[in-house]
Amino acid sequence: MAKILIVDDDLETIKLLENVIRSGGHTPYSVSESRNAIKAVESILPDVVLLDIMMAEINGIAICKLIKSDPAISHIPVIMVSALNDEGTKKDAFNAGANEFFTKPIYPNELNRQINHILAK
Repeated sequence: MAKILIVDDDLETIKLLENVIRSGGHTPYSVSESRNAIKAVESILPDVVLLDIMMAEINGIAICKLIKSDPAISHIPVIMVSALNDEGTKKDAFNAGANEFFTKPIYPNELNRQINHILAK
């Protein structure tokens, strides 16, 4: 069972993602305040981070850059999760170091397939 950290400021989305992750046989952890994201990554050391882009305090792009710039946690794969589907947003996410980009709405089988694909690398 892999540890998957969800960083999203929407509690309903967190609950949905937790259920999807459990259905894929993994253990979900969650943070609803973006300012606590880095601390959570450092303490949990998840196998994958699911990171929302649009959050009130610190956006997911900035958090991804912080994760990827810290040698202690930069190896942790990040899947960006967003309602935004434009090329500019995707480019920003990958330039920040994201490993994958997943567009909402969330399709459980597809998300679990992406998580498992990253875990297999």
